[in-house]
Amino acid sequence: MAKKTPETAATEAANRQVLADREKRLEKAATPTVDLGLDLETRPEEPATVDDFMDEFDRRAYGDPRPTITKIVYGPDPLVDQFPEFRERLEEDGIERFAEATYQLIVEQGAAALPDPRMRKQFNSAILKFGKAAVAARFKKRIQDIPWRSVEIDASDEYDPEILGSGVLSETIRRYERPGMCYMFLAPRCVDLMGFRGYTLVKDHKGDVVKCGTLMLGEARQERIEARRMKQAEMAQDAIDKIQQSQEAGLQGVLDEARQEGKRTSGMGPIGRGEMMTAEATEVEGYLGETRTAGVRVSRENVE
Repeated sequence: MAKKTPETAATEAANRQVLADREKRLEKAATPTVDLGLDLETRPEEPATVDDFMDEFDRRAYGDPRPTITKIVYGPDPLVDQFPEFRERLEEDGIERFAEATYQLIVEQGAAALPDPRMRKQFNSAILKFGKAAVAARFKKRIQDIPWRSVEIDASDEYDPEILGSGVLSETIRRYERPGMCYMFLAPRCVDLMGFRGYTLVKDHKGDVVKCGTLMLGEARQERIEARRMKQAEMAQDAIDKIQQSQEAGLQGVLDEARQEGKRTSGMGPIGRGEMMTAEATEVEGYLGETRTAGVRVSRENVE
């Protein structure tokens, strides 16, 4: 090995100094490393339990869980399936509150508290036999016996009619409704014949028309729909007034004709709209003391 001369040693020392200065300049000019929080050098923690393992497996294999909506589904039950009013009240109030409210209404109003004419007729017979309190208490228990279950519905998909039953229409409206708007489902056949009648089709985030089966969801400004309803109500009331006036005139004519023939009439004349009558002891016992609207009853007997 050749012996280093003083000149060689000085040259090597100068080279080392040049390289050291170069490293310092490179470090000074380098961009600082940004911590992205990826923990690339950190190994994933081992699952502590089998549940942790399965949760991590699902997340890695299928992604993050999709959002869901918890829904209370009532039925199957005839009260729910055949009477939409019952389903709506159940969904708004729940079984216990709805059962208690129905109990109070039957106690106060009798069979008139029920929404269906067939139910009112049958319940009125039961009330006459067993009393309002007993019938109300038993019907409360009947409502409490309606089956129900809690289900998780995928909020990113359309509502499932198999799960929601007849409530799928109202649930679809709740999903897309906006303040100040009224909603109606439009059948394609009706649209072809009568047009959209002031409604505009609702579209989802993809730009597709919102549908339930073949029915299309339409929306319109609430004040416009209310004005239309008022107009229709006025037209209907005018038609009813004409019919009522015709009936009153006909009934009055019957009474006048009977008097002209020398017959005695008893009972009441035509009852105007809004007039009331109170049942007397001659009425059916179940109506005794109750006030309600009534028609006209006329009896005739010959006067000798």
